[in-house]
Amino acid sequence: MKHARRNFYLLAFTCLLGLSFTGCATTHAPTFYQLEEPVSMELRGVERGLVVGLELLNIPAYLDRPQIVTRIADHKLFLSESHMWAEPLKKSITRVVCVNLSNQLNSNRVFRLPRRDRKLPLDFKVTLAITRFDGRLGDEATLNARWSLFDQNNKPLLTRVSIISQSIDDQDYDTLIIALNRALFDLSREIAGAINHLQSE
Repeated sequence: MKHARRNFYLLAFTCLLGLSFTGCATTHAPTFYQLEEPVSMELRGVERGLVVGLELLNIPAYLDRPQIVTRIADHKLFLSESHMWAEPLKKSITRVVCVNLSNQLNSNRVFRLPRRDRKLPLDFKVTLAITRFDGRLGDEATLNARWSLFDQNNKPLLTRVSIISQSIDDQDYDTLIIALNRALFDLSREIAGAINHLQSE
């Protein structure tokens, strides 16, 4: 009896072990993606241009995760375990928008806030709150953001809401990331345009 029971447990363990190895064999490593800033124009050397600080206040909780989120229907989201961000999305957005603003304002003095070195007083501060940053494969990517500009005395100058869409031509995640990058570029261009307008007044 004991011998039969021991054989039963051994058989069960062997089956479980086999299933475990089968599962491991069919699991694919995720693909990691990163938002890419455009190639910076020649801004090395002597510091020049407006001193601008960017503070990303928040991104939605549904985006604050490693999985890339896509929209599959109204009010329905898909969190991919196969396609993931290589770094925190909030950090990526801040980095890309800072580089975009540097290029568009022709300034190598655009900083992420808070900053350690406060020797240079800010000409403008930008606060940015992302309310949507996702896409539907084969359809479009959408970026909704609320942003504000402040002067060197932290006095509010304006607040705007940007709603930006970029087409996604296929079901590929690479195309989605490219569309999200373009949306951030357009948002940065709106912010830079507002700064240039205020600076010229």
